[in-house]
Amino acid sequence: MSAAGRGRFMFNYEDDICLIETEYEENDIENAPDPNKWQSYELSLLEDDVASGVCWHPATEQTDPVVKQPDAKTRLHAVQREVASWFVQADGKFLRTANKDTRLGQREIEKLIPQLLALHFPGDELVERNLEKLTFSAIFGASPDPRVSFGVYSGKAYPQPGNPSKRLFRDGVWDINTWKYPEYRKQSISEDAIDQTCPFEEMLRFAIPVPAQRTMLLDWITWNLRNEHSKPNWAVMLYSETKGTGKSTIGKVMTALFGAQNTASINGIRALTQRFSADTMDRKLVVAEEVHISGHSAEGNALKDLITNTVVSVERKYQPLVTIPNRTCFLFMTNHKPLWLEGGERRYYIIDMNHEGHAQGSQNDLFSALAGKVNELSENPQFIRDLYERLVVRELSASFDPKNLRFNENATPIMRELQANSGNENEHVLSAILEEYHAPLILSEDFAELAAYLRLKNATSLRNMLAKLGWEARRISFGGRQYRVWCEKTLQIENGRVSHAGLAQTFHPSASSSGYTWFDLAYFVDVTWRALRASRLLKGKISSEIASTKMDWDNSNGNFGPFQSSTSHRRLQARTERELGEGADVVSFMRV
Repeated sequence: MSAAGRGRFMFNYEDDICLIETEYEENDIENAPDPNKWQSYELSLLEDDVASGVCWHPATEQTDPVVKQPDAKTRLHAVQREVASWFVQADGKFLRTANKDTRLGQREIEKLIPQLLALHFPGDELVERNLEKLTFSAIFGASPDPRVSFGVYSGKAYPQPGNPSKRLFRDGVWDINTWKYPEYRKQSISEDAIDQTCPFEEMLRFAIPVPAQRTMLLDWITWNLRNEHSKPNWAVMLYSETKGTGKSTIGKVMTALFGAQNTASINGIRALTQRFSADTMDRKLVVAEEVHISGHSAEGNALKDLITNTVVSVERKYQPLVTIPNRTCFLFMTNHKPLWLEGGERRYYIIDMNHEGHAQGSQNDLFSALAGKVNELSENPQFIRDLYERLVVRELSASFDPKNLRFNENATPIMRELQANSGNENEHVLSAILEEYHAPLILSEDFAELAAYLRLKNATSLRNMLAKLGWEARRISFGGRQYRVWCEKTLQIENGRVSHAGLAQTFHPSASSSGYTWFDLAYFVDVTWRALRASRLLKGKISSEIASTKMDWDNSNGNFGPFQSSTSHRRLQARTERELGEGADVVSFMRV
């Protein structure tokens, strides 16, 4: 704004907060002339300064009005700003803001800048005369204005949907904005875009015949398109045991709607959960096919955090770990029933897309025609533009909440099936390893390690699982110490001994039937629970504490059992094979 156009203000020093406008001159906006080409260009630069955040830096302040005809100095300054936006600099390398994977050294950048200047300003004599000066200024410039030289790269690259600036000024350094405005959105919509029959919706009616599920999917897509700057707290998972049911076609349409440059298409989820996941998490949409996660995998827990957290820590090769905003939404596809999900899971809306239109189905011809048409149209910018318009003007259903899946209200049949089987897989795994090591007793001090092995949220989840299996908390003493434990409610512990038929049977198949099931408690804990812990939970790592206190548990002579009772000295090893086979009541035995 010009000085004449600004009002003259006077401070009211009595309350030190009010600005009282005493005089002003009105601008006749209706009769004001349109800006010429140069002024329009300067306006676009100002808009980019606001979008990038650099306008708040004091060195960028501009108090004079924009002239109609710039002089050479003004034009060169504008060119400097344009050149500076092409790259950022880090560790002696230059990264292209349009493609952060391009890393160039100084020699390469010195060759490239003159070529890019000739490309962006063809035939401009002023630029041609100053190629060397512009190149030097971009690389070595030390101006306080951060817009006129290659800025220092923060190491952060993430999508800022709706923001056209290629780089974002934050705390004196530059982040890279990976979001690109989809080209199709620049087109005008067709006159009948809203009222015409939509092939995509026709295909969805076949592939997802349940209206509530189809509406939920469309609501999710609509909300994400309207709110690209934000993210939902749950993802969509498309499931079908058979192939050719339209999952990939839905993914292809969504990729076109959000823009291919804003989408990461991956197989499985390794690209999300591995160490160097930055190149996936810097996209607005992730479409993951062939998702299959084994039970108790760390990948499942990692996915939950990515779906719900608004920030995420990522690492690129040769660069430090950084924290970036997380605005990614996720579409998963799988041919495996997701039994790895916990029952009642609130982060995945699962749609069962099994239908007779699959590759070997009875209605394959009909569905293939529908899906084929959509696949073809997904490459047509006008079709995607019209579909975008249809989606963003949709009225969201009352039951839709992007931050809360509302399981009880919106769960699909397969989600309820998983809820009915809630915890079964974890319980089966826990029961199996406890049975393998004959361990009906767990030391409470080791709960955190067992919970981590089972991929449970915390020790409380483990206690709830054990209670469901019929276990209880107790206090026991052995080795001169008192311990808190969880054990089977039916477990007999008396006089420093414990009875366990399963372990006894490992000594002789007739041990239990002959009544020899009692073991020294310290020995029992060591060869059952502590053996399990060392083998499974510590994964072969040696605990110095255990190693320093471990006793010699050689039980070849029955020093630690199995005994006939909690007080008897009769031990299994003293009986002859004939006596065990006959089950004699009177047997020979050794006194210990």
